[in-house]
Amino acid sequence: MGAPAAVTGDQITATCAVHQVPGPTGTPIPSPAPLPFAAPLTTGLAATVLVGGRPVAVAGSAGLNTPPHVGLHVSDPFMVPAAQQGQVVAGSATVLAEGRGVAYSGCQVTGCAQLPGLLTGSAATVLVGP
Repeated sequence: MGAPAAVTGDQITATCAVHQVPGPTGTPIPSPAPLPFAAPLTTGLAATVLVGGRPVAVAGSAGLNTPPHVGLHVSDPFMVPAAQQGQVVAGSATVLAEGRGVAYSGCQVTGCAQLPGLLTGSAATVLVGP
């Protein structure tokens, strides 16, 4: 049985526990609480393949954390919002769009700082298998 395909706007979610924030003396310390991560897929989609009128997400599709993490220490490599990216690492091996594997709920994705994330596809009328 397959899982719903992912399309533009579907989100990669994760919890970021590896960021550095300024400590009491200004030196970097680990964030005292995990930071939420949510990146809607907006780039690298298969524009020629539409599901429900929206471009389908494929391996390599990505999006930026919205809203970006704030209050990070200047030494944190993900302080710049553009570095807070989520990406589809691998889509289906058997269902392709524009030569790339179609993304689906539960496929391999990364969130901020290359941590594993979760993708939930919203195109329930199109089921895709691994």
